[in-house]
Amino acid sequence: MCSESENRVHLHFDDHPQASAILATLFGHRDARAGEVGYVPTEHGAWVDWAALEHSWLSSTECAAVVVARGIAMAERQGGWPPGLHQVVLEAVSHTATSDANR
Repeated sequence: MCSESENRVHLHFDDHPQASAILATLFGHRDARAGEVGYVPTEHGAWVDWAALEHSWLSSTECAAVVVARGIAMAERQGGWPPGLHQVVLEAVSHTATSDANR
């Protein structure tokens, strides 16, 4: 995260490609309202206020996607998940994203 303020961080596309992709997909169709809740796209990424996003008018599953994006951004900043967690994180996200039990 290149620049930080008290409440916001800047996610640069090059440094946080996966977290950025989640948020861009989540807010791509509602850019006009995204700034209200803490997501402001920039030329090279986006300003993100994680706390504001997590406590916004987003649905519970959209808030969950924000939490996942935040975790991914943290892992991307550190170079990825630790070897012992890599597979279990991958499986948990994959299963949850495709599980019929969650619908």
